[in-house]
Amino acid sequence: MKRRYPALTPPRRSSTRRVSTVLAGVVLAVMTTGCQVNSPVQTNTPYVPADGVPANVGQLAVRDLLLVGDGNGTVVISGSAINLGEQDMTVQIAAQADPNATAAPTGSEIQLRPREQVNLATKGLQLSGVTTKPGGLVPLTITSSTGGTGVVKVPVLAPKDYYSTVTPAPTGS
Repeated sequence: MKRRYPALTPPRRSSTRRVSTVLAGVVLAVMTTGCQVNSPVQTNTPYVPADGVPANVGQLAVRDLLLVGDGNGTVVISGSAINLGEQDMTVQIAAQADPNATAAPTGSEIQLRPREQVNLATKGLQLSGVTTKPGGLVPLTITSSTGGTGVVKVPVLAPKDYYSTVTPAPTGS
């Protein structure tokens, strides 16, 4: 005699159980979409992705502007300067006088042709009389012959790691 096994059929769910499962899914979806309201999209927050700061003075655009030095007086100006205009310009960069400093700071000057972009660190631009230690901010006055003057606070970085090759030019004795 053959033995008969009962057919395997899945148990039936009640309609209440189905409704509560669907309802739980909807509640979960609503709750997780609400998280976006409290967490803004990070790419919507503007920031400067560089060590230095930007500055615009008329047709002059300066990017990643910073000073490299150890606080002993002479610093190297690093960054990019771009003449966005159609005529030659003279750019002057000078540190504002520190009332606690014993010597007045000096400035540097560079000529830019129309649409020219230069790396300031490779041009040997330096300031003397800057005694701000790395990590501090120094107010710089930037003057463009075609667009006026602007003041920007610039960070001072130590001449190490990425900036280890950015050092003041040797002085003749």
